[in-house]
Amino acid sequence: MIDVRSITISEDGLSLISAGMSGSEPNDQGSYDGEVRVWDLQSGELTSTIPGLFDEMSVVTIGDDRQTLVVSDRHHNIQLWNLETEEPLQALPDIGYFTELLILSQDGQTLITANPDDQTVQVWTVESQQVVQSFNAGHEAIVIEGSDRPVEVPGRLSRIALSNDGKTLATTGLDKIIKLWNLETAELILTFPTDHEYPIHSLTFSPDGETLASGSSDNTVKLWNREGELLHTLTGHESTVFSLQYSPNGKILATSDLDSTVNVWNPTTGELIQTLAEEPVREGETAASLSFSPNGEILAGVNYDGTIKVWQVTR
Repeated sequence: MIDVRSITISEDGLSLISAGMSGSEPNDQGSYDGEVRVWDLQSGELTSTIPGLFDEMSVVTIGDDRQTLVVSDRHHNIQLWNLETEEPLQALPDIGYFTELLILSQDGQTLITANPDDQTVQVWTVESQQVVQSFNAGHEAIVIEGSDRPVEVPGRLSRIALSNDGKTLATTGLDKIIKLWNLETAELILTFPTDHEYPIHSLTFSPDGETLASGSSDNTVKLWNREGELLHTLTGHESTVFSLQYSPNGKILATSDLDSTVNVWNPTTGELIQTLAEEPVREGETAASLSFSPNGEILAGVNYDGTIKVWQVTR
């Protein structure tokens, strides 16, 4: 079993770190063990392995600090690990729900968790493991056409994104509306409709926090300013856009879909720079995980079968 769920390129640009499942046989509890692998980025050789940090039912993500693993398990616990020392860091025991909506701030001091069902967003101080803000995102129910009559689907939180300065959170739900929140005060800053035809599956801020990108199952990516004004609509995908990644300097935006394509764009002009992949790039059953090197010259992505691909990016 191969299932790579998250990747990142190390701060020095020499190594690639992947977190996922591995092995052909389940353990004594009937599940597969998760492991973190460290690869030499130039040679592609495996240099070290950290086993047993999570299991197949866990949600794992590598923080934006490139050195912390965040694990959300089936028992509603969240555990942080230092990937350099292989030591456990802080733990949040039983937050009350299982979630894949997790963001660790770039400085590693703040963790954002969100319950997709009741739409509660919680802001945690990592050091004290205490909630410092809590609010409800309040995305609306939607009505879909059923075989006999329209059916109302309860509001649900689908994606969250955090600005690099840790001050602004973006949320979106099945209603295809984006909301911006002040995390220090939990106040709603702005609400705006996106005009995506179908739900949003990916959301990210540019490094300077001035632009927000949304990717949808309508196969488009839309770029917005902080006032909710549409800057560009990027077309070129033929299936749901599940992953968005800005280069560290914000001059490049990489996007990937469920079908076959990784595209690289100039987000200032909306111009397509290059297309990198011609076979599915996925993360388990959901989406690709993409990561730029710190200098923005290398992009790594994960294939549906667990193969990690590395590309030189045209700048």
